[in-house]
Amino acid sequence: MKATLYVDGNTIETNPFIQSYLANICKAILDSLKGTQGAQKARFRIKGKDLEIVVNDNPTDLHMDRGFAGVIVRDTILGILAHLRGIRGGKEFEIEVVL
Repeated sequence: MKATLYVDGNTIETNPFIQSYLANICKAILDSLKGTQGAQKARFRIKGKDLEIVVNDNPTDLHMDRGFAGVIVRDTILGILAHLRGIRGGKEFEIEVVL
């Protein structure tokens, strides 16, 4: 598994530990969501309070009308990213994962 991190469209260099860590967190999130079985690749995009997850080129419905899944996923990812270099002040965060 491999994860690539982008902030405001710019690639953020990460070491193998961070790549693996992000990939494993994203895989765990996908394993917890309905309709993501068989994922080979995924993209998590956060802009402000908006979260978009695309799995195998298909958008995932997070039932944002109820909000809980989207909020907890967004907050989990932002919590992890908060401690990484190069993301401070970013407005849009994206993680691409190849599983």
